Amino acid sequence: MKTKFITFLTLSFMMVLQAVLAQQVVQGTVTDQNGQPIPGATVVVKGTSSATSADFDGNFAIAAANGDVLVASYVGFAASEATVSGVTLNFTLSSSTNLDEVIVTGFGEVSKTTFAGSATNVSGEILQEKSYTNVSQALSGEAAGVAVFNTSGQPGTSSTIRIRGFGSVNGSRSPLIIVDNAPFSGSYNDINPNDIKSVTVLKDASATTPYGARGANGVIVITTKRGNDSDKGGFTVELKKGTNYQGLGRYDVIKSADEYIGISWEAAYQRGMINNAGDSAAAIAYANDNLFESTTNDDISDIPAQYNIWNAETVSDLIDPATATVRPGVTRKYDPENWEDYSISPSDRDEVLLTFSTSGNKSSVYTSFGFINDKGYAVNSAYERLNARIAITQDINEKLSINSTLGYTQSESNSPGQGSSSNSQFWWLDNIPSIYPLFLRDSSGQKIPDPIYGGYLYDYGTNGRGFGFATNGVAQSYVSINRSKNNSVNFNNNIQYKITDDLKLSHNIGYQYFMNDGISLDEPFYSQAAGGGGAISRSRGETKNFTSRFTLKYDKDFGDLDLSAFASHVANSYEFNYLYAERTNLVLPQGINISNGVVNAAPDGYTDELTNESYILSANLGFKEKYFFTATYNRDATSRFINDKWGDFYGLGLAWVISEEDYFSSDIFDFLKFKASYGQIGNSGGVGYYPGYNIYSVNNLNDKISLAFTTKGNKDLTWETSNQFNAGVEFEIGGFITGSIEAYNKLTNDMFFTRSTGPSVGYASIQVNDGELVNTGVEFDLDFDILKESKFKLNLSVNGESFVNELTALPIDPATGEEQKFDTSGVYGREKGRSLYEFYFPVYTGVNSDNGAAQWERYFDDVNGDGVYNAADDVIVQSLVQYQNDNPSSTLVKDITEVYAEATDQFTGYEAIPDLRGSFRLNASYGDFSLTAQFNYQIGGYAYDSAYANLMDNDFLGANNYHTDIRNRWKSPGDVTNIPRLDARAQLQQNSASTRFLTKADYLALNNIRIGYQISKDVLDIIGADTANIYVSGDNLWLSSKRTGFNPSSAVLGGSNWYRYNPLSTLVFGLKITL
Repeated sequence: MKTKFITFLTLSFMMVLQAVLAQQVVQGTVTDQNGQPIPGATVVVKGTSSATSADFDGNFAIAAANGDVLVASYVGFAASEATVSGVTLNFTLSSSTNLDEVIVTGFGEVSKTTFAGSATNVSGEILQEKSYTNVSQALSGEAAGVAVFNTSGQPGTSSTIRIRGFGSVNGSRSPLIIVDNAPFSGSYNDINPNDIKSVTVLKDASATTPYGARGANGVIVITTKRGNDSDKGGFTVELKKGTNYQGLGRYDVIKSADEYIGISWEAAYQRGMINNAGDSAAAIAYANDNLFESTTNDDISDIPAQYNIWNAETVSDLIDPATATVRPGVTRKYDPENWEDYSISPSDRDEVLLTFSTSGNKSSVYTSFGFINDKGYAVNSAYERLNARIAITQDINEKLSINSTLGYTQSESNSPGQGSSSNSQFWWLDNIPSIYPLFLRDSSGQKIPDPIYGGYLYDYGTNGRGFGFATNGVAQSYVSINRSKNNSVNFNNNIQYKITDDLKLSHNIGYQYFMNDGISLDEPFYSQAAGGGGAISRSRGETKNFTSRFTLKYDKDFGDLDLSAFASHVANSYEFNYLYAERTNLVLPQGINISNGVVNAAPDGYTDELTNESYILSANLGFKEKYFFTATYNRDATSRFINDKWGDFYGLGLAWVISEEDYFSSDIFDFLKFKASYGQIGNSGGVGYYPGYNIYSVNNLNDKISLAFTTKGNKDLTWETSNQFNAGVEFEIGGFITGSIEAYNKLTNDMFFTRSTGPSVGYASIQVNDGELVNTGVEFDLDFDILKESKFKLNLSVNGESFVNELTALPIDPATGEEQKFDTSGVYGREKGRSLYEFYFPVYTGVNSDNGAAQWERYFDDVNGDGVYNAADDVIVQSLVQYQNDNPSSTLVKDITEVYAEATDQFTGYEAIPDLRGSFRLNASYGDFSLTAQFNYQIGGYAYDSAYANLMDNDFLGANNYHTDIRNRWKSPGDVTNIPRLDARAQLQQNSASTRFLTKADYLALNNIRIGYQISKDVLDIIGADTANIYVSGDNLWLSSKRTGFNPSSAVLGGSNWYRYNPLSTLVFGLKITL
């Protein structure tokens, strides 16, 4: 099979290359009525997919034959057509009431004017202004209704993308990715952003149904460049030199060892006041006796005596009880290191991009090479990538044409000291108490040489340190290895045969091969695997994705009626193979071969397979260039399901360009269009690959086969269905404002739910189709041409989305046979009529000013009816909604408790979904200088700041660091504050989940800024270049939120994570020259 595939690939490219040199390029300019160039104007060979864009000076170049018709267009101008009769052709566009932006649907390009669906087109030039490693990160802020979450600063990380809210509870929420007409399941890193011509985001049912059921969560259509796309062809070099750094601050924590030990002493003092009935002298003595850990005192301190770094004979000599601070004049044996100095530092970012393109009358070639060396600001975090790609188009004859691309990517990343464990260096940076040193010290405070690796021994806390016992995340970042090497091949070939001028048959194949090799090494002397002599593991994941699509397409103009229709069959197969091996007791401390270990651990391996099939019928009708109708029908099948594999889905759309009506007359609107669509789409993702089958694990039992039942399959599980309605208006006002406003409703039913079952049936849960979820929202895109002078231009664009989310039906409860009334998922409650993400936990009411204790709301069932809680008779309510459902006649009373275990979980009225989010962009140019700045914003919504909660814990002394807000804690009776006393765990669970740590998720972020200069023509003539520009670009430079370190934009629900690698801030200097 592989030999046949290679032979086919070779023959395809030989056929294409045979006519590459037979070239004719038509060149010209696109200007407005005043003779000013129109940068970005689109020039298309009518009736084909061959297109290009005008450069900054309005120049374009495109392959076309004599007799071909070229169409030039730009938003706000009337399209202009001209017939080719030579190699030069110029266009002058007049202001128009027509929005002629091209929408790429993957089955062809259509004018935005005629498009009835919801879509946003983002040009490759905009994406390339940003210095991100992949397109997922660059899409941030570019389209209304498209939320992009850059979840990690590890270079090479792909972002999480969500389109129009949350379309499912447990099913997949990820959009379908289409690259050059074929579904794409590889990594975003396999696509060099420099190779992207445009990205079109399709949002509603009428736009996504041509891709079958996998488009339920939206579709991202990526169109890559061809030789006939470049302005003039030729050779382009782009060099980038920059730096990555930690530009977004970390949480403000106590960095002074003196301040930390003073806070710890005061916590012990408060514990002493409680234990000694308010006797201050006894409390002072108690604090002095218990500040450092000892076998003879109370177990409230996790600070071993070895970490008493002060030159004081006793604690009473160290701490002044009147101020709870270190006495003036007390010196230290040594100063503990600032751990961040050894973990965080600016690092280099280097990138080289080379492209060569040429086009002729019947063929074109585009080749590109890219190299990036991207080092993170965290020690030893890095990403390196090499991309190569060739794209060829060839008209074999008047009827047969081929469009082929072949891309190869090799990348390698290293990410030590990351992950969700005590080995995470980021957990250490924020949470390590400032009294603890990075390096181990002797009794005199001197660092101890490391006899194995050289330098000094790191302190792993094996002497009883209260934080991170026997680990050191920063140290492991230097000596451990967590490396990944990836190789991928992406091939796409489209063959089209013109049966008649109106009827075309095409066959598209897309093939992706992805190989991932993972290496993880824990060295044998100091790591958590030191007890076993260290550990080395190797993993290999192999992904194969193949798609074949046959399409018969018909396009015909019948006077006032335009018809475009197609029938298509799509077949897709996916295979993933995984192997894992591990050995311990290493021979060489840093040897990465699996043979470096001598003791075998249990290996692992598995294969996942998936097939999908779709039959698609679609038709588009246009009447008199003002009435448009689209209809699509899909019949889809997936191997995930057993008894009900097939689903029938559809999409319908209508558009009316009212401004084209003879009777339309408006002093406000130059262009006005209404549109509406409705459709039903299926979703099969998010339930694994074999949800219909019983799953068993294979084990060894005395060298015999042992099968253990793990998961119950449901043969009747079938498609999750999304019913989508969209309505919108597109407009242009006075050549000054262009925009669109859309409203949508998305009802998902037969959702994937995990239903709990009774233990008597032999399994705990089963996947079922049940429940309903509604997302309703509004989106807007507005573009303001503030100034359009010949030398100075100023433009402002704003987009945003607002949506609400509601559970309209919960699953059936098998115990009652009725709809479930209530459920929880983490810190969120689920009840019919409420949002999927409304917080459900205790309500924090503040601090008792008399004793400093934290307080929460408590509900109890007042059984005796006296209105006062009585432990002997009354019942404390743990979950308010659940108790009310189970006891509808109960008499509930609310009071206050200082015991968190008695606090009542309840709906708080706060949701994680924001009221409004989006971005705004400022574009300015003056002569040859240009400035672009993009800001992302979010208004409303709340997030649970768990990282902050961890820094406000009332734990044992020395167990964790504190946020600087701890300075405002309660200290003595009468203090009015919202921060309770520290008392070394006398009051338990102060920082447990409650409204205390709910944080407003508003933010404003500078996502990108770019300053550029276009080299003048005089200089270009001297250096022999067609175009050249230099620029400085910055990404992710600034963020304003509720508190420093809290970044709601880095998580889907806005919450914090103390293991998170905060996104990189990047500054880049670039030079781009086209020869």
